[in-house]
Amino acid sequence: MSCTALERPSSRWVWVLALAGAVLLNLVIFGSASWLLKKDLTRPDLEAFSVNAFLPLPPPPPPEREEEPPPPPPPPKVIKMQPVQAAPTATPQPALETPQINLELNPRLAVGVAVPAPRPQRYNLGQVDRAPLAKGQVPPPYPYLARRRGIEGAVTVRFLVDRQGGVRNLEVIKAKPAGIFEESVLKTVGRWRFAPGVKDGEPVDTWVETTIRFKLER
Repeated sequence: MSCTALERPSSRWVWVLALAGAVLLNLVIFGSASWLLKKDLTRPDLEAFSVNAFLPLPPPPPPEREEEPPPPPPPPKVIKMQPVQAAPTATPQPALETPQINLELNPRLAVGVAVPAPRPQRYNLGQVDRAPLAKGQVPPPYPYLARRRGIEGAVTVRFLVDRQGGVRNLEVIKAKPAGIFEESVLKTVGRWRFAPGVKDGEPVDTWVETTIRFKLER
């Protein structure tokens, strides 16, 4: 009975020691693994450096050689010419006959050569071949006061139609009643234009006389 009681406690301690050793070994293994993993994770990353290769620049091209201008041509040779003396020539003198002038006075020539009379610079309507022709005459406007009061009348004017067809030297010869229509007539007739009068196929200055009448429509 004593032998059995001694063997039991010894085998129990063996198992306890074995179990404790296994636990300790596992702790060591797991601790080492975590330390190794932590060391790998904290490993610093390698910095990337760019490497620049410096190559020597190619030499510049040689400068273009400018073409030299051609030499100027030699100046022409001047040949001196000997003056040539011309032989004197005799200039013929024309033979002029002196006419005999009769100094006797001819009574028929005392009056002188007949010269046509100068043409007048200005013509009347009866003296021209064609009278001046009006170009789009605008009648003078009827004065407002005369129209309102029912006044009628007439104005006779005289003017010169020049070679360009313009009106010059405009004047009132007669107005009835006086002081009503003259201003309207002078402002309007002065702007009239004509084809000039013709005498012997040429335009001439021509005097024109006309009467402008003012009548109310009824």
